[in-house]
Amino acid sequence: MRTTTGWQAAGPTALRRTSLERRDLRPDDIAVQVDYCGVCHSDLHALHAYDQHTKAPLVPGHEFTGVVTGIGREVTTFSVGDRVAVGNIVDSCGVCAMCEAGQENFCHSFPTLTYGGTDRQDGSTTLGGYSREYVVRDTFAYPLPSGLDPAAAAPLMCAGVTVWEPLRHLGVGPGSRVAVAGRGGRGHRAV
Repeated sequence: MRTTTGWQAAGPTALRRTSLERRDLRPDDIAVQVDYCGVCHSDLHALHAYDQHTKAPLVPGHEFTGVVTGIGREVTTFSVGDRVAVGNIVDSCGVCAMCEAGQENFCHSFPTLTYGGTDRQDGSTTLGGYSREYVVRDTFAYPLPSGLDPAAAAPLMCAGVTVWEPLRHLGVGPGSRVAVAGRGGRGHRAV
């Protein structure tokens, strides 16, 4: 196991700094030093709903950027030192029609989320990006372009993607006219 530091729920309105265990690298994993993690309203909802008497710990954070610090033996798309971004989904079945179409968010057996999910191999609870390190399958990390500010990019992995993906699916592009309803994460990212 790998040990890191993180911020775990200590009740519905508090986080406490604690030591966390991350899995050892599997062949298709990368270790990411988390440098920036967005604060999403979903994180606040999870924290407020957290019951500290449950067995599963809660470490929020599902939109982060950082630097690769280790790679599994089968990883070919990343190298140590690469800048990456990670969003809300860190695994899926990989074999259903939606996963094969690149739509893991609609995985027939539900995707594994960055936190509060269940690891498909060892059954452990996933612990989020409010930590110094995260271990993730390489196919669920994305290269962070060199011209993009990593602090500004972290929130794009949730609100930004939530707006971008349906627009892309509908073929919205230059010259298209759209209306944006709402405010906050998705609304201001769309604008």
